[in-house]
Amino acid sequence: MRQHDRSYFFGEPGCEILVKEWGALDKPVLFLVHGFPGCSEHGKLVSTSPLWESFRLIAVDRPGYGESVVQKNLTFLKFAKQIKSLLKNQNIDKFSIISVSGGAPYALAVAYLMKDQVIKLTSVGGIAPVTFGNFKHLNRVQKKTWFAQYFIPRRVLQFGLDRVWARGLDKLEEAMFTESFSEPDRKVFMHPEIQPVLIETTQLALKQGPAGVIHDIRIFGRNWGFPLGEITCPVTLWHGGVDDVVHIRFAQDMLGYLPTAKLNFVKEEGHYSILLNCRDRILTDLLAV
Repeated sequence: MRQHDRSYFFGEPGCEILVKEWGALDKPVLFLVHGFPGCSEHGKLVSTSPLWESFRLIAVDRPGYGESVVQKNLTFLKFAKQIKSLLKNQNIDKFSIISVSGGAPYALAVAYLMKDQVIKLTSVGGIAPVTFGNFKHLNRVQKKTWFAQYFIPRRVLQFGLDRVWARGLDKLEEAMFTESFSEPDRKVFMHPEIQPVLIETTQLALKQGPAGVIHDIRIFGRNWGFPLGEITCPVTLWHGGVDDVVHIRFAQDMLGYLPTAKLNFVKEEGHYSILLNCRDRILTDLLAV
């Protein structure tokens, strides 16, 4: 796995985010938005592509994850405004976006805010707004989480997750690599090169505790705060046919929300395996002008 070439903090005091970059400064820019949970180190999984010399990859720790400061009142659009300031500071006018899973609403907010500065957006296994129509396609844990955000006070939820964190992340491997995942995902988890990276990045993502997780739980199920139908850049949705984390129904719903979207359905892939097994196809499509 390639280590990042540059790292730095950006933002006003109390709102600093950690930024990591891979690749030459003069290459086309890809902005990576990690999933739930996650951190900028997920860029390693993208930067190992044989196409890596064709782009400059920029990834951040979303607020509350990794080393980025917790921002209690963060919204998708506030995140997008931070990224707009970051890219302006780096003299980047045009760029493309790749998001994974729970990073989708953050990425879409950037696309909405920055409009024609965004060349393309790719969402891999991305979530969509929860509706009465797609609620039944949430898995058991997701349904409990959805109810928790409305019926469990924040302090109680914080206390419960703090107790889990107090036990340490040393048993993370047992929690992540269980038989509850699809067969393609389990194969990826057991890969001798991929498994250590997934464990390490998840531990890094959660090093501050559950603040980022709690915040995402709170805002994923609510109004996202911007009109999806006004996103004008080309959008490609990639989704696995055996994805048991984000059901294909959510990608299908997104097709209805996004006027410029197309869906690439890969029937044999899961939620995690699709990014790794189809990585170069995804990047080739994203980089094509």
